[in-house]
Amino acid sequence: HRDSFSRQPFAMAAGTVAMATAAPVSLFRSGQRGPRVTSRRVSCCRPSRGVVTAAASVEAVPGNSAALVALKGVTLRRASDGTSVDACAIVPTTGRVVVPFLTQFADFDSWELAQRLVDDLPALAEAGVTVVAVGIGSVEAARLFCKKTNFPVDKLFADATGDAYAALKFEPGFGRQGGEFGWLDTKPFSFVNGYAKLLIMCAGIGSPGTLGAVFGGYVGGKNKKPIFKAGSNYDNPAIRGAMDATLGKDYQRPFELATLRLTNMAAILGDWEALAPADDSLLTQRGGCFIFQNGEEKFRHVDLGILGYCPVARLVEKALSDDPAASPDPVKTIRQAAADKTTFVDDVFQSIAALEKKKVEKGELKVNGADLNGKWRLIYTSGTKKVAANLNKAGFGGSYFPIPAIQSFDMQNGRIRNGIYLGPVSFFFDGPFLWREKLGMLEFTFTKVSLQLGSLGPVSFDIDDGKWDAVKLAEQTASEGGGLIEKDSAGATKEKDKTPKPGSNPFFKFVFADDAVIAARGRGGGLALWKKEGDPETDANELA
Repeated sequence: HRDSFSRQPFAMAAGTVAMATAAPVSLFRSGQRGPRVTSRRVSCCRPSRGVVTAAASVEAVPGNSAALVALKGVTLRRASDGTSVDACAIVPTTGRVVVPFLTQFADFDSWELAQRLVDDLPALAEAGVTVVAVGIGSVEAARLFCKKTNFPVDKLFADATGDAYAALKFEPGFGRQGGEFGWLDTKPFSFVNGYAKLLIMCAGIGSPGTLGAVFGGYVGGKNKKPIFKAGSNYDNPAIRGAMDATLGKDYQRPFELATLRLTNMAAILGDWEALAPADDSLLTQRGGCFIFQNGEEKFRHVDLGILGYCPVARLVEKALSDDPAASPDPVKTIRQAAADKTTFVDDVFQSIAALEKKKVEKGELKVNGADLNGKWRLIYTSGTKKVAANLNKAGFGGSYFPIPAIQSFDMQNGRIRNGIYLGPVSFFFDGPFLWREKLGMLEFTFTKVSLQLGSLGPVSFDIDDGKWDAVKLAEQTASEGGGLIEKDSAGATKEKDKTPKPGSNPFFKFVFADDAVIAARGRGGGLALWKKEGDPETDANELA
């Protein structure tokens, strides 16, 4: 039965949520058990007529923004007084407006975004930027949410039915129509309620980017700002003092973000009944963020999964910029990303993609092979082609590579080394490559794998499959590095069964290279960025 799961104490699932979104379960075991929760599915209400406007007349949609047109006729309620308003009218017709569409009021994403945004509200107000937010749940839940997070109640609107989110086509979440495994929302599977689906998403299923964000909360980062800061809305002086004394200052310490999430989890579970939406299917609904200028959409971020909300620093940076819609300078952006990893990954992806599309004059090369010579540290990857295809939709622009991965390209000897280096442990592959200059393609294979522990080793093993000679045949002298296959007078490919086409083996297709950074697209379709570390280190000397 649908209610059989939710009638159990919700704390039975809290351990799973804790592992997925907060701190280690061992830290949670000493906490109180959560409240009993009853599943309360209700039918979606149709937008009511005759509602009042919040900031503008609904007769004319400001700026003709597609988002505001979609919202026309959808009813929201002011958190401050419960008044019904037309959703498209919450955006003023003039000036710059930031509109976060939070998830439901008992969700980690909503709490983190609101808590962080509170710190930036004075700067936004001083710059003349208006902020209005929407969240999923009742007016009473919205007021409690504001009390708990310190978000101003006069800037928040409640959407009890999720109609605004459906109108904007935000991600519905796992097991809902329009989302992954949407067939779970049909009658034969109606016993799978929103609580079960939420826990599945917490495990990263149907929720891209969630596990990476979770692990990021555990490990922190030297390039990230600390979470607990004196005077901030979500500061915890006791924990901050302990971390300052034991782990140092001025960076995001291990478990620091996870600790904030654990604190939020305890507060949420303590008021779950009051905060959660009446319709448990809305527990998985994702949100997004907009920036409007005079009613015209200038920036949009769509959450794809749990913890996929727009970073507040990015949202504020865009809101305070001269033009939130402006594309970043691609070369400056990737150089900054390589230098300190502080550039937002969406901008890194957009910049590499722009360099890839940039046309060169006839007879010129996009990348000079000599510029690739060196030892390069992997900084950023966007993942596979399937992931990359969703980046713009999701606002999920890949990630900075978390561990030391080094590629060496010895252009003089035609050798490549690809390795992972963790403390005293070095694990690397060596092999030959072909540089197809006209294509900007470096096609390679690995013929040897090696393991080294400190000064011991390396111990190496040959893994040559004997097929590389066929690859070399594909690079005929007549192609002059263009990656062409030589054909006979009848137009047939010579050595047809021995000469694979360019790209048959692993490759990098480089889109940019200078003395500091290189960027490429791999065979799998993902983008990557490296920064230079020095001269190439391969097995070329051993083979000489």
